[in-house]
Amino acid sequence: MELFQRLSDLLTDYSKSDADLQDWRFDLHEIRGLEIGLKDNRIGGPYTTPTYKRSTSGELYLIWKDQRFTSTKLDLKAIEAFHNKIGTWKATAYHDPNGAGLFAPQQIPEVLVEDNQVKAVIGEDIQKSFELLDQGLKRLLAMGLHKVDGKLKCYEDLRTIANSQGFLQRYCQTPVDFYFEVNDSYGSSYQEKKWPDQSAINRIIDQTGRFGKLLEKPAPVLKSGPMKLLFPPDILEAFLSHYLINNLYGSLVVNRQSRFTIEDFQNKLPVLRDDIQLQLNNLIPWRSFTYPCTNEGVPGGEIWLIKDGCLQTPILSVKYGQRIGWPPTPLPAGGRGVFLKTGNSLSWEELIKTIDRGLIVLSVLGLHTQDSTSGSFSLTADQSLLVENGQIIGKTKAVINGDFLNSLTLNDSQFGTVAGEDNPGLVMMATASF
Repeated sequence: MELFQRLSDLLTDYSKSDADLQDWRFDLHEIRGLEIGLKDNRIGGPYTTPTYKRSTSGELYLIWKDQRFTSTKLDLKAIEAFHNKIGTWKATAYHDPNGAGLFAPQQIPEVLVEDNQVKAVIGEDIQKSFELLDQGLKRLLAMGLHKVDGKLKCYEDLRTIANSQGFLQRYCQTPVDFYFEVNDSYGSSYQEKKWPDQSAINRIIDQTGRFGKLLEKPAPVLKSGPMKLLFPPDILEAFLSHYLINNLYGSLVVNRQSRFTIEDFQNKLPVLRDDIQLQLNNLIPWRSFTYPCTNEGVPGGEIWLIKDGCLQTPILSVKYGQRIGWPPTPLPAGGRGVFLKTGNSLSWEELIKTIDRGLIVLSVLGLHTQDSTSGSFSLTADQSLLVENGQIIGKTKAVINGDFLNSLTLNDSQFGTVAGEDNPGLVMMATASF
């Protein structure tokens, strides 16, 4: 008997013997895959031994009478010890007068999340994964970088979402994740649900090598003061997630822990420049954030969170959709799947050439410690590149201070498109201390 069917039968049989259990749902992942590491220029050394892994994980949600609920993690041991666990789950159930019941979707969209090439690599074509790491190692060393690290992970994940009302969604997805890092200073990564083509591999290797070399050259000592900060797409996405997307979650909005209120969304409050849109879309084939439905069964889709600078909808689970009387929405997966769209913009390379004096910020320390509702930041940019007169001069370190959300309301903030990236880079005014 397949594992999901076994779990379904256990829950169904228990509910027949205990009327307190009114409904249930679960999200089950049965995973097998491969991990290979690269450490100190060596593939598969003693600290990065190639590993074949199998695991079972997931979440179980139980709805008891009298508005009591259980939300717990699942693994193979929990399923095998179901009859021992169910008593504990019932005894530790929490009371929630606003707890969510089950969601009944009308239709689940179809989207490509499975790649046969990944399944082949996990199976008979394992050599391909070694070749990918070896290609990066050789090319990065040839660029003059002296230390190369990295890792490749690829999996086949059979996911099952089911509930006591007969909902059943089963599909296989094939996530792939690899990265290269050079000189313990800079790295680039690939995260999708298909095996990378050569152009994607080239982009990761070339970007890692280019910035790794730039960071080898120190910039001259600088004078503190106002300066343009250049956030490449990955840094922009980190700031977007912390300062903007976090404030859009319905749980924080309803509980007044967000920068925004329910009334702000009802009134379509202007919060960004009117040429800026923020879209959530998790139906793009083979992307890391793509899925047909959430663990509650809410269909994936494409929605505007902010349109023409104005709030449209919070990001809503079933519970918080019920709380405010709005339909639930798709959810970002791992913070990804959210796209900032702007009007006409230069390419990132062209934008850099217009900068008289600025810093390309490649990493920051302590972003999670900042007050996400304020928009302001004071952070150490430990890996940065000085730009003067449109030229990248060299590496520096600075403490940067500014207001990220306010920058998205100002006309002098600029965006630059980057090939192969979902989101643009951002240029904003701030201050830097050296």
